[in-house]
Amino acid sequence: MLLVRHAGHHDEWGVVGGAIEIGESPAQAAVREAGEEIGAEVRLVRLLDVLGGPDYQVSYPNGDHTAYVTAVYAAELAGGVLRPDGSEVSGLAWFAREELAGLALSRFARAVLLATRHL
Repeated sequence: MLLVRHAGHHDEWGVVGGAIEIGESPAQAAVREAGEEIGAEVRLVRLLDVLGGPDYQVSYPNGDHTAYVTAVYAAELAGGVLRPDGSEVSGLAWFAREELAGLALSRFARAVLLATRHL
């Protein structure tokens, strides 16, 4: 599994992702975000789950509160060169399934991996 370090979060691993732009489908957003964050073209293999609830609530420093609904896809590399974009993602690495349980993961990444039975 490919995990990323989000810029400014050097102690935890996370997952590739982001927001859907106006007029985009969740699948189109997943492909675009992968290209932007890790420089690779991906081909979505299948939808693993759609997640939401308490683990997906966020409070921002400005006082805003929101909740996310997350579409989680299995994907494969289809081209490009893996590289962190340097602004949103500062690092990336591949991990075997048995390594995931011992990693320092962001709260969001841990929730996604648990829900999709990767942990």
